[in-house]
Amino acid sequence: MKLHRFIGDYDLTKKEIEILDPKIIKQIKGILRLEKDEKIILSNGLGENAEVTLNLISTNKISGTIDKIEKKNKTKRRVSLYLAILKKENFELAVQKAVEAGVSEITPVITERTIKTGLNIDRLKKIILEASEQSGRSFVPTLSPILKFKDAIAAGNDKDEKVIFHLENDFYSPNKEAKNVSIFIGPEGGFTANEIDWATNSGYSVFSLGSLTLRAETAAIIATYRVVKGI
Repeated sequence: MKLHRFIGDYDLTKKEIEILDPKIIKQIKGILRLEKDEKIILSNGLGENAEVTLNLISTNKISGTIDKIEKKNKTKRRVSLYLAILKKENFELAVQKAVEAGVSEITPVITERTIKTGLNIDRLKKIILEASEQSGRSFVPTLSPILKFKDAIAAGNDKDEKVIFHLENDFYSPNKEAKNVSIFIGPEGGFTANEIDWATNSGYSVFSLGSLTLRAETAAIIATYRVVKGI
């Protein structure tokens, strides 16, 4: 049976652990209706997971006993997604699914064709955390500060593989030996010719995801999954 997972700033070094966050208490007590002696997973988001048996569930506090600790290593293939800022709901969807697909880092990017530049950072961090919990991740992906396109190109330039996805180019074939990969997804109108030139002159490869024209959020999800899996 899959156990419910909660990621937070938990001290997993002690045998007994307390949960004082009202949101988590509400979820465990009011929404999931978990009871004494049931088990959950608590993760510190840094690779450590604890299986916990609940022994007290009250309005203001939940406590439990740590039964065992599992330590995970970071994935061998780390993918950094540089995603042009989209309309609110589209950007949030892309972020959520990219986390579920295994992305390690997400950087919002302002491109020449970016229309909206404002983001609710706190909401995005919440989406990333909840998607990490839902998908059973032990490490929470990083949400980096918003960058302009040229600055983002420079930031991603130290990776083993650097890809900017653009229609009407060769179909993407992954470098399976690459341990760190930067991928760029453009806005609704795509990247401009100047941006593509800048990327290629900076050492990036330009590939497509196929002959079909994808929505930006769809491209972000598919590209992340393919690069993470190396397929």
